[in-house]
Amino acid sequence: MEWAQVLAIVLPVMLAIIIGIIYNNRRIDDLRSDMNQRFANMNQVINQRFADMNQVINQRFADMNQMMNQRFTDVNQMTNQRFADMKEEMREIKLELREIKKIVMELQKKETGV
Repeated sequence: MEWAQVLAIVLPVMLAIIIGIIYNNRRIDDLRSDMNQRFANMNQVINQRFADMNQVINQRFADMNQMMNQRFTDVNQMTNQRFADMKEEMREIKLELREIKKIVMELQKKETGV
């Protein structure tokens, strides 16, 4: 076999192989770009879900904070009212004790004076 015959056989085969490689490379590039697009879409969806979840959690914490502040305010008002009521009762008890003391002193004076 001469070189011309070898080249006549090998050259079309090599050309077919190169065309096949280029064609497959193009298909792989298409597949890669399609996969990149899918991953980008998935990334966007996941980021949106996290943003939505973050917003929901922040709203729940804000609601809980408002509820707890209201409860603390209510407890503070009730405690202040109870202390005010207790203070008033203590004043009344002091007045009653003074009256009782006066009555006891008057009775002692009457007993010693009689």
